[in-house]
Amino acid sequence: MDRRLMNIIISGFGFMFVFASFFTVSNIEETVLKIIEKEDPSFTGDGYTSQCIIYSVFALCNWLAPTIIGMIGSRKSIYLGSICYVLFLMPFFLPSKFLLYTISALLGFGASLIWTGQGTYLTLNSDSSTISRNSGIFWAMSTISISIGNVFMILVFRNKTEFNKSTRTLVFTVLAVVCGFGTFILMVLRPPVDAEGKENEVNLWKSNSMNPKQKIKDSVRLLMTKHMLMLSTLFLFTGLHISFYSGVYSSCIAFTKSISTNNEQLLGYTGLLVGVGEVIGGSLCSILGKKSSRSNSKFNGLSRSTVIIISFFINIVAYGLIFVNLPNDSPFGDTYTKSIIKPNQHLAVFCSFLLGLGDSGFNTQIYNMIGVKYSDNSASATSLLMFMQATSAAINFFYSNQFGIYIQLIILTIVMTIGTLSYIVVDKSVTH
Repeated sequence: MDRRLMNIIISGFGFMFVFASFFTVSNIEETVLKIIEKEDPSFTGDGYTSQCIIYSVFALCNWLAPTIIGMIGSRKSIYLGSICYVLFLMPFFLPSKFLLYTISALLGFGASLIWTGQGTYLTLNSDSSTISRNSGIFWAMSTISISIGNVFMILVFRNKTEFNKSTRTLVFTVLAVVCGFGTFILMVLRPPVDAEGKENEVNLWKSNSMNPKQKIKDSVRLLMTKHMLMLSTLFLFTGLHISFYSGVYSSCIAFTKSISTNNEQLLGYTGLLVGVGEVIGGSLCSILGKKSSRSNSKFNGLSRSTVIIISFFINIVAYGLIFVNLPNDSPFGDTYTKSIIKPNQHLAVFCSFLLGLGDSGFNTQIYNMIGVKYSDNSASATSLLMFMQATSAAINFFYSNQFGIYIQLIILTIVMTIGTLSYIVVDKSVTH
């Protein structure tokens, strides 16, 4: 097998296990912390606040991430970042508001390292003919983690109706082991190689060995370019979308008491279907990207803009169905309020699949664009992507305690529409 492809697959496996843990925690964090607060009123930690801290610190640290990667390389950055994800599980064994928020801040720093490092590692192991295939493969492998964690949740709650202390201990112990295993895989990542099979991370180090101040200036300069500003709108949308399906939507389902007799198990099914949508979408993008680079037939696969437009309409359908299915006050806590229709668990699960499917289309094409347009400055471009995503995710978690689900869906739709149109314009300039 091609050594570059093998590097992508190994990194995909590492991310699969690390984020099987993290995505599962994100899916249930607000619900779990509300239960802990009921058991111990002195504990006042909030899941939305924790996620807001994570993404706020994540956004700020992305300005420093390219410099750190330039100093220690993409592999060590990925490994150090993954350790922070293991540490994030501590507050669920030892509930403490201070510990929760402190570790959340540490995880934000680790997230900037692992994701900017991975974006750089992916680009260094790809070229213009393989970037679409490789980004699709990595996305499918890393996001299957959503399904893995939630299958576990479904099995745990098969014969249970409450998330008591013993059940929480079991769940978070297993998640800690899984996350630790993924960290071990990332620890043994091989150096990235170029098309001739030569290691090329040394050259990356030399090209980035400048002071942090200069590197931040370069990132700001890149951000101020016309095309990066246009792409930033879509970057912002993907952050809003990810935080919505990974934290807000799952909490809305758990808090809507008329939707199911076992909302905890339903959380597992909704998370599972998000993962299925992500994997199917990533796989399709990889297959179509492979056709596009190798086929000489009249139909050579779907263009980047076509995939973006399809993803846009998938999300429009998902947002519309969620709008009619869940009550407006569902983000805030337990509710029996009526929605436009009677809340339906099968519709809720189907919307989860659509959210994952649409998300995969947007994200694979964003990485595709970075690999093609910013191949000579991938660390800075990826860090700007992460900065925008983290900033909008933090904003989303902040206003999730303020806005009902209807306003949140309207915001998502508006930002997505602007971002989609902006991406199409940039793609045309790259293609022609």
